[in-house]
Amino acid sequence: MICKKCGCIVETGAKVCTFCGEPAELSSDDLLNTFAGDSTAEDIRANIPTLVGLHELAEVPGDKERLIGELNRLQGYFSHIRGKYATLGDLWLMQSQNDEPRLANYTLGGCLATLFFYLILTGFFPSVPWTFFFAVWLGVTSIGYIQAGKAYERRKAQLEADIRGVENEVRSYYNLADHCFLPLDYSDPQIIRELIVGITNGTITSFREYKVQG
Repeated sequence: MICKKCGCIVETGAKVCTFCGEPAELSSDDLLNTFAGDSTAEDIRANIPTLVGLHELAEVPGDKERLIGELNRLQGYFSHIRGKYATLGDLWLMQSQNDEPRLANYTLGGCLATLFFYLILTGFFPSVPWTFFFAVWLGVTSIGYIQAGKAYERRKAQLEADIRGVENEVRSYYNLADHCFLPLDYSDPQIIRELIVGITNGTITSFREYKVQG
């Protein structure tokens, strides 16, 4: 595709010209996706890898001193990927905040936008009928809501893919831990540190107690 402003070649699928920043013209595929459908979310989900399985847990050390020593060792091991745990937390938060669009909001927004346009138009053409207003309102609302729904599904699918990718990295690293008796949910270095403190001062005697207290 050729940029209509600077004449440079724009790569297929690009939204703007990389040379001058001019918005790219919609291709026939873009126009089709706008009104008929968008398979981006399905394509993303189709390429999400299988969740990595976890190895069996080792036995928990029965001696308190040995238990604390092993927890310190595992904390040092998992501290090398502590950033991955933080990333997972951020992604889970983003996933929880990815709200589905509400039709009522787009109906009201479409009404206000159409009314503004209609009032300006009737200033020049007083004979414009009210049926025109309702037709435009319906069109604006429908297109806006449909596009928002597609964007929501794309974000949702991408977050699912990103979460699966980080989860698999954490799981793969977790499976390489020597004599790991901690469940995956307790492998975060921050949680291990809290376990060490609790077991040392006697407020925690088992993982179950930590889970209940947490």
